[in-house]
Amino acid sequence: MMKRTKRTLIVAVALVSLICAGLAFARWGQGKQAMGDLPGQEARQRGFDRLIDKLGLTEEQAEELKTILDEHRETMKDLKSSLRDLYRAIREELGKDEPNEEELARLIAEVDAIREQMKAEQEAFKAKIDEFKADLTITQQAQFLLFEARMHGRMRGPGRHQKRAWDERPGEACPLLP
Repeated sequence: MMKRTKRTLIVAVALVSLICAGLAFARWGQGKQAMGDLPGQEARQRGFDRLIDKLGLTEEQAEELKTILDEHRETMKDLKSSLRDLYRAIREELGKDEPNEEELARLIAEVDAIREQMKAEQEAFKAKIDEFKADLTITQQAQFLLFEARMHGRMRGPGRHQKRAWDERPGEACPLLP
């Protein structure tokens, strides 16, 4: 009787361990996505909240800025997704024994068209941001300018060895930023 209970307990523990391991492997590499959180969402919201606080924006101004940023992010996300699909199609075509040159030319033309759309979206976004900044006080404009410089520095990341307008020494942060 004791042997049977012991064996049942061992089998139950083994099954639970296998199930847990299976769940862990199923979520491997998914990070916060597996928990329902989109990558970068928290950091983006913290940065936005900091910007609102630093600039002292009204609720209307904050909502206008959030709308501009969200629309741009969604548009760029869609364009980047289309671009990834085209790159995948190009790789598949090139992987064939005899790639179809007409198909490759069509795909290349689509890539070029999407890149042009991305450039146009960036220009439109810059124009909307410039229009938004024009309604700010001069102090808010200066703070926004420093915030933009700081964000561009972070997006390039450390060690990228790119010259920055405020500093001839690559890899160093702007000393004027908070």
